[in-house]
Amino acid sequence: MFIFKKSVLIMGSALLVSMSLLAGCGSGSGESPGASVTNTATSTNPAKGTEGTAAPASGLTEKTIKHVWGETKFKEVPKKIVALDFAYIDMLTALEVSPVASVGIGDSSFPEYLKNAFKPQNVTNVGQAKQPNLEVIKSMKPDLIIASPNRHEMIKAQLAEIAPTIALDDGSYQAILNNFTQLADVLGKKDQADKVKQSIASKLKSGQEKLKDKPSVLVVGAFEDDSTVWLKTSFIGSLLNELGVNYLYEGKKDLSAAESKTDIAKLSLERLVEYNPDYVFLYGEPQKWANNPLYKSLKSVKEKKAVEVSRDLWSKGRGPLAAEFILDQAVQTMTGGK
Repeated sequence: MFIFKKSVLIMGSALLVSMSLLAGCGSGSGESPGASVTNTATSTNPAKGTEGTAAPASGLTEKTIKHVWGETKFKEVPKKIVALDFAYIDMLTALEVSPVASVGIGDSSFPEYLKNAFKPQNVTNVGQAKQPNLEVIKSMKPDLIIASPNRHEMIKAQLAEIAPTIALDDGSYQAILNNFTQLADVLGKKDQADKVKQSIASKLKSGQEKLKDKPSVLVVGAFEDDSTVWLKTSFIGSLLNELGVNYLYEGKKDLSAAESKTDIAKLSLERLVEYNPDYVFLYGEPQKWANNPLYKSLKSVKEKKAVEVSRDLWSKGRGPLAAEFILDQAVQTMTGGK
């Protein structure tokens, strides 16, 4: 099996200031069912904040964010932000804003793919994303909590008692990008967000031009107990679909799967052979299939196009920076590094 070397991770924070010559954000910048911001008065252009902080509140008028759990109003730029999922850590890092607290997922205390941009030593860990410690969150005295509408539904009342809380959908690439735009507006970081979106648009356009043959693709988690596949409507599936490849799995979310709150379904090796994609991006324990005749029969395996990737990025990673890293890896793999 070809093992992808994660050399792109050394790009780190350089992605945060990358620019493209494109004026817009391509088809990926369209509206999605994420948050929306309403300005209740005309505001001046917000001043640019220093790295690791939100912009000052000078000139900010009241803004209302409509999100999954309702509406939240802000009269000042939030400065002490708690991010309760990796997607929100990614968004804030892309905006050069450091949260005061964040969460871990599984054995990852922060998004490993952000290790050159995110400074975990300056951020309080409030536990696991699926069960954050409310007392520690309260002790941080935040003025904004960003929560997951799926993971944190049961504690939304408690979170709202601590600080203004917004629940942002991170299900698809389009939803992520829309919510990133709205969050940037509230934090006075619109210019920075535009730079990041332009960079993503540039990578998408370049990749689309290189992958005109539209290879078929699946992203699979190979594990000893249950193996899973990401849906076409998931973050990773919708991102690769935006790239122009033929993402094969259009089935429904499987609530019995190990990570049931995410857009995945169980997928046996036998079923994977039925799909037989041109490329399969694997994470987890793909070595368990190495000597299996069925696995060896896959077209992608025969042609050395079964690629092992980082679970931290390709499964747990969501957000504009995750999108950039994934696009870099996917295009490089499917074009032979051209």
